[in-house]
Amino acid sequence: MLRRLLFSSCLLLSVFAAEALSGDNKSEDSKTNVNECYQSLTHAYTSLDPQKMTDVYNPDGIYISTGGSMPIIHGHQSLYKLYDKYFSRLKKHNSSLDLQFRVTNRIVDTKSIHDVGYYVVTVIPPQESKQPPKQHAGKFTITFALQEDGQWGIWSEANSKSKIKNYIKAKKIDGLHYDEYYPIENYVAQR
Repeated sequence: MLRRLLFSSCLLLSVFAAEALSGDNKSEDSKTNVNECYQSLTHAYTSLDPQKMTDVYNPDGIYISTGGSMPIIHGHQSLYKLYDKYFSRLKKHNSSLDLQFRVTNRIVDTKSIHDVGYYVVTVIPPQESKQPPKQHAGKFTITFALQEDGQWGIWSEANSKSKIKNYIKAKKIDGLHYDEYYPIENYVAQR
């Protein structure tokens, strides 16, 4: 009887341990998939593609801008209009963009992931304009929600201004997205 009880206890512990380990793997997979969203955002910025930008959001995604006069942007159609207007202005002036992120905090749940961190946007005018590239930094909070297709999408995003030194000082944390910092001189040399 005691032997059977010990065996049952060991069996239950094995099952719980296996579930815990598989949960850790799912958590790591979630982190990787969410980190890929940051790469998609960067690619959308560098390609000035409003559709690629919109695709990173959930269909009911929300964007809250730093601008005080701008309303809350909600849904793919409104997000597309927002990014199309922004990217079209840059294309008109033959300018390009670069975007980097450093995630500093993350909370993982079964159907949502909440990230906090910093970003740097670099606006690169064409060489013939003789205008220098410009950088601005900000801090952000993004909540990703698990979509029906199993992919993560931005459910809500809000940002505000920050100093570039805050981005630079942000420490790399294992498992969280972390881009390098490219000083403005790097972009001047590339033109």
